[in-house]
Amino acid sequence: MSEYRKLLIDTFKGKNSLSIVLYIVIFYLVAEYAILPSVYAFTPISYVSAVVSGSMIHDPATIQLTYYDWLSQHGFNMSEVSKWPFSGGINIGSFVIADKVAPSQIAVGDVIIYRIDYEGVREDVIHRVINETVINGTYYYTTKGDANPVSYPFEINIPYSSVVGKVQTIIPYLGYPRYALYALGRLI
Repeated sequence: MSEYRKLLIDTFKGKNSLSIVLYIVIFYLVAEYAILPSVYAFTPISYVSAVVSGSMIHDPATIQLTYYDWLSQHGFNMSEVSKWPFSGGINIGSFVIADKVAPSQIAVGDVIIYRIDYEGVREDVIHRVINETVINGTYYYTTKGDANPVSYPFEINIPYSSVVGKVQTIIPYLGYPRYALYALGRLI
């Protein structure tokens, strides 16, 4: 038996460390293409995504400057800010579950998922709404990652049509397989 064939057989039987990688990839593919479409079809959940950047992490060393001081300097009432959803931030590797809501149900302080085309790649962005504008009946949102020093140009006046949903639930750690694929894709 060739070495390659033996390695392949051992991997599928769970006899080496490649098995873990294989089973994670298989789980991710089954979840992404079988389980999640079923969830979307039979529940009110409209979208599930994984957090792959540190823009919503509340790192004690920097969050005072990038979040609390920034909000205070821009006229936000800090007692209201403390009541915002996910006021402790969202860590890398978390799964976020979002519901599609009417544009009027998204308020300043909510965390939303929206899609952008950035550097030729279509990406989900999970950030907090810091401004809402209605122009001729169309809703637009400006967002900011809690850990980011400012809103970046792609975060200003996002049309409601780009919003995938309003984040309702966070499940820590379940998004790490997606994060691993994202990080690997950045390296390639």
